[in-house]
Amino acid sequence: MNPNNTIRLTDELERQLMLQAIEEQFRPHPMRALAAGLRKLAHGVKALVGKTSAKNAHSAA
Repeated sequence: MNPNNTIRLTDELERQLMLQAIEEQFRPHPMRALAAGLRKLAHGVKALVGKTSAKNAHSAA
């Protein structure tokens, strides 16, 4: 067995994996985007509810 063939196969595999990773980086991920948007929305609603309840607490005092 020639070790150079093994090295070439390893280099080729590494190239393929790098190309796949680069392509995956720019591929749209709609479910991830939806989850991130829902997280932001929930955070905004939570902040709004917190401000409203704090305002009501000051009004009641």
